[in-house]
Amino acid sequence: MLDSQPAPADSKPRILIVEDDPFVRDILDIYLSSEGYRVATAGSGQEMRERLAEQPVDLVLMDVKLPGEDGFTLTRYLRSHHKVGIIIITTRHETVDKVVGLECGADDYVIKPFEEREVLARIRSVLRRVSEQAAAPATAPGGVQLSFHGMTLDPDNGFLQANGHGQTLTGHECRLLAHLVRHAGQPQDREALMTQVLRRSWSPLDRSIDVLITRLRQKVEADPRHPAIIKTVRGTGYVVPAQNQSAQN
Repeated sequence: MLDSQPAPADSKPRILIVEDDPFVRDILDIYLSSEGYRVATAGSGQEMRERLAEQPVDLVLMDVKLPGEDGFTLTRYLRSHHKVGIIIITTRHETVDKVVGLECGADDYVIKPFEEREVLARIRSVLRRVSEQAAAPATAPGGVQLSFHGMTLDPDNGFLQANGHGQTLTGHECRLLAHLVRHAGQPQDREALMTQVLRRSWSPLDRSIDVLITRLRQKVEADPRHPAIIKTVRGTGYVVPAQNQSAQN
């Protein structure tokens, strides 16, 4: 049997590290390069744009604390202008950074100080999801759409049709809403939602799911202060009532 040939260097995923700390930047550069990735680096938003103009990338590692334009602003920019995976880098005690980063469109986050192996695992997971999304049909026809309470969600492209208006959800919003609709009538606890949606273990101090629920209620509820579609289950988590929920092919 012939040995399989290594993938050509130019076919390997390209990662852009946006980090103003040269020590952290170099550690990530050396480690990810040793794992076979093509790596570019930037220390600011301006340098990030220059690197992107030189060559597209598959994933961006984005530090939150940057001089000038911060990581949140740059994440919004990337989500609006580029089809890339985004992982934000935040500090251990800044819970709000994780939540805001996800709401800005990041796919995941890592926490300083981090283990290089965890960063690698997060990168592989996000790249896998980005690849799956790229391979999925770009349009809704023929795909499975989820209908609930007079609304329709296309989970392949994150498009929500409600009250005659359409809007695109962030990746986490779409996954969370799709999970609740698919399990309509079955209360979902925060731990399960963290695992299924954010693909992380749950911590009692982590409010990421609650913030995502608040954002979704702004988009699906007639009165977000008195939700009728995404209900709170006291002591457990959240549920979408089963009434009028169905799936359409």
